[in-house]
Amino acid sequence: MDMTALVTKQVISLFLIMVIGYFAAGIGFFDKRTADGVSKLVVYVTNPLVIFMAFLQSGGGKMGELVTIVGCSAAIHISATVLAMLLYKNRGARQSSALKFAVIFSNCGYMGYPLLSAMFPKNGMFYGACYVLFFTVYMWTAGVFMLSAGRRGGTAACFRKALVNPGILAAAAGLLFSWFGIGLPDALNTALSSTANLTFPLAMLVLGCMLKNAPLAQLLTNVDAYIAAAAKLILIPLGVLFVCAVFGVAKGTTYICVIMASTPVAAKAPLLASTYGADKNASLAAVAISTVASVLTIPLILWITKAVVGV
Repeated sequence: MDMTALVTKQVISLFLIMVIGYFAAGIGFFDKRTADGVSKLVVYVTNPLVIFMAFLQSGGGKMGELVTIVGCSAAIHISATVLAMLLYKNRGARQSSALKFAVIFSNCGYMGYPLLSAMFPKNGMFYGACYVLFFTVYMWTAGVFMLSAGRRGGTAACFRKALVNPGILAAAAGLLFSWFGIGLPDALNTALSSTANLTFPLAMLVLGCMLKNAPLAQLLTNVDAYIAAAAKLILIPLGVLFVCAVFGVAKGTTYICVIMASTPVAAKAPLLASTYGADKNASLAAVAISTVASVLTIPLILWITKAVVGV
């Protein structure tokens, strides 16, 4: 099975788990309270374990790869910010802030990790963790400031969240363990790895529940959300591919950047929009539309990437 087919299979699998969550919510097995609890479990327990285990299992001597991928992630997010500002400069403050956030921040953690793992079985999780490092800091600083328009907590509070949050702490711990060659007992290693592996199915189940409880008719008629989805799923990843091809970026790094940039709008965007006073429904519309469309767009983007840079 070639890389495009492998990633396509992974995308469809994630989508089907989301469908299971949708129907589980429909028959009352997965209500909003349960979904909120599972979301917290993912954010504060399983996802940090994914990051920690990715760095722990990467071994030492990968500082060059880390710096390269973090730098690429920074360039992609900053470029996406410029694009978002241009797309939604004439909208109302609450709606525009939610839509800008949707264009900039992707589901690169929940969907990106398993996609990279499918393509790079040995180091995919490490590459994903490197990419998500900048994503996490940028989301909790520029992203939160954008959603709140500077109203809540101030810039200092945003920076505290950027530096003291489960993702960053897990990455720091994983790097330290890796650099100093600190291993874990086999039983503990297995337990942590097994718990980390729950992240992806749990996250997609929650997203399915979220879609079931949303006003779908209102979401599916939001034209601006379709624009955000098109920018997120097509314009940005193709732009990343073009830049990588023009500047002769290494094939592996190109695939990493394109895959992470092609994932749909961040699943946590509606929660953050609601928390910081932005338009939750506009954010949820962008998540719903981009997640469903990604089943087609991610394989398409990977096929184009394969045609441009090869396997």
